[in-house]
Amino acid sequence: MSLFSVPKKLSFLDFKHLLLVDLNSSGLFFYLAKDVKDLASIDFSNLTLLKAVSTNEACKSNLLADDKVFAKLLDVNLKSFDLDHYAMVFLVAHDFSQLEKKFIKEAVPFLVKNLFVGRHFFYNFYLMQKRNFSKVKFIISLFDDCAELSLFDQDKLLASDRVFLRNLALESKDFYNSAKEKFAFDNPDCFYFFTNNLAKKPKAGDLAKYLKLEAVEVKELC
Repeated sequence: MSLFSVPKKLSFLDFKHLLLVDLNSSGLFFYLAKDVKDLASIDFSNLTLLKAVSTNEACKSNLLADDKVFAKLLDVNLKSFDLDHYAMVFLVAHDFSQLEKKFIKEAVPFLVKNLFVGRHFFYNFYLMQKRNFSKVKFIISLFDDCAELSLFDQDKLLASDRVFLRNLALESKDFYNSAKEKFAFDNPDCFYFFTNNLAKKPKAGDLAKYLKLEAVEVKELC
């Protein structure tokens, strides 16, 4: 599955904007793509962070932990944005369940269309548009209680996983070596370190030394 196949599902809908909700254990991060009708047309230079809601109540390890807390947070913030004619795109963990998606859909306002996209696909899309330094992209996305790992060959997903922070260095290296053994790709010069969902940005120096790859940090998507 590639991100670029997703917009076809939205192409026939009557809306003017995309409201993206990055839902994870660090909180809810609302982005507006104004005058955009499909994901592939997003220009990250024009993407706007409407609000960063920091909370560890809605999700744990990037999976939905309290649907009532989530529903309340969504309702309050959508009313404050006062948007018309928009579709919602939820950026979620790769292993988000159908039950979790059901709870979220029930919280979305009536007649507002919604779609779920793996966060790793969207972040890779960002890299291909903004920081396309390497054909093979090793992505480490950091959150309050976990990290998501993914490996792409351009827009093709090779592998993905979610790990605890206490094992980040070891798990990241094992993940990378296992994928390299399976897919036999050329070594990239760097790994991409997403800290955009954290209020306090950690340093990637020690992890870079351990992985023997340069760290390219992404502190914000827009």
